[in-house]
Amino acid sequence: MNVKLSALALGLTLAYGMTAAMADEAVIDQSGGLNDAVIEQYNNDGSQVRASISTSGWNNDHSIEQTRSSRAWADINSPGSFNTATVLQSNLDYGGTEIYQGASGSTASVDQGADSGWGYGGRSRDGSSQWAFIYQNWGYGHDASVVQRGDKVEATIVQTGIGNSADVSQRGTGRSFNIADVTQSGIGQTAAVTQNGHGLTATVTQSGMGHYAMVNMRGSSHTATVTQSGFANSARVMQRN
Repeated sequence: MNVKLSALALGLTLAYGMTAAMADEAVIDQSGGLNDAVIEQYNNDGSQVRASISTSGWNNDHSIEQTRSSRAWADINSPGSFNTATVLQSNLDYGGTEIYQGASGSTASVDQGADSGWGYGGRSRDGSSQWAFIYQNWGYGHDASVVQRGDKVEATIVQTGIGNSADVSQRGTGRSFNIADVTQSGIGQTAAVTQNGHGLTATVTQSGMGHYAMVNMRGSSHTATVTQSGFANSARVMQRN
């Protein structure tokens, strides 16, 4: 998994000019259960920040908050059961997040966009160029949610197992793309995608049985694709200007 995390970070570096050495970096590594890890990085105007949390075990809480930086990257790696991972990124020029969870019953939440404080130029602003990746592999009862507001936003959720749920909500404030991609396999998975803005693309792919997919789009230039294989599956797509 560490290889994949490094590859994604490298991709962000190559595509958007992030230097190899981050200006501000925070790392927490824990093992065991019932742990709590929090990283907060604020007001790094004109700089680049990175936050990384790695834990093993169960019932751990992880939280990363980054705001008012030129570029920010956050990753949480928690393969145990019943872990909680939360990432909040706001007032960024570029923001990237990756969360990996395994086993069962874990929750991942990513919120990327404007906050209620004062941003560049004395006012709060939406973020730009934001990416969120959530991987929840194996087990049952995982919950994943991504909320994004800004220009050029992209969310990817991948889940396997039983009874997992994925929710993506995007509000694009510019004229550029908004992309949501959910892939689920197993039994009884639920996927919900809500998008508002321009250049909307939603893709839901489900394999197995007893899945439900819902895509709700409002704005212009919609593209929705739902692919289900197996049986006892249900899908609904709603589009409007």
